[in-house]
Amino acid sequence: MSDSNKEKKKKFADMVSKRKGDDQEDQQTGDLSEELNILKERAVQLEDHLRRAVADNENVKRIMQKQISDASDYAVTKFARDMIDSCDNLKKAMENLKDGDPIHEGIKVAHQKIVSDLKKHGIEEIDPIGNSFDSNLHQAVVEREDNEKEPGTIVEVLQTGYTIKNRLLRPAMVILSKKSADCESN
Repeated sequence: MSDSNKEKKKKFADMVSKRKGDDQEDQQTGDLSEELNILKERAVQLEDHLRRAVADNENVKRIMQKQISDASDYAVTKFARDMIDSCDNLKKAMENLKDGDPIHEGIKVAHQKIVSDLKKHGIEEIDPIGNSFDSNLHQAVVEREDNEKEPGTIVEVLQTGYTIKNRLLRPAMVILSKKSADCESN
């Protein structure tokens, strides 16, 4: 073989070898690019998962804080019910004693002190006289004929109701107005 043929063969072999190397590099670049895309997708998934986990954690924290706050606010509920029963008993005692009687005055002061202390702890009396009946706050016991008031208006309270931090502790037992039978037929 001549040198020129050898050179041609060598050039051809180099060219083929170079193309194979380029193809391998292209293949490796493609593989790396594909792997990079997979890793990017995984990173996006993990980032999304992390965001959700952080949001869930914040929600749990908020719920727990609310439950702790509620537990603190309403921990006195049972005690408050006992105290409002005592208030009722003091009111009944005052009704049976004359104004000006020293015992009446002493009971009145004790009653006012208990009511004041209850208010300090967010326990409020419900004063519904003249208001419309609300089943969330009142318990209707009787209806009384009263043509001067709208039907369903509270005309008398039989037992005082109470709320604790705007939550019902005990409904007010009330008497409601209704139109008389004579008035309805006219």
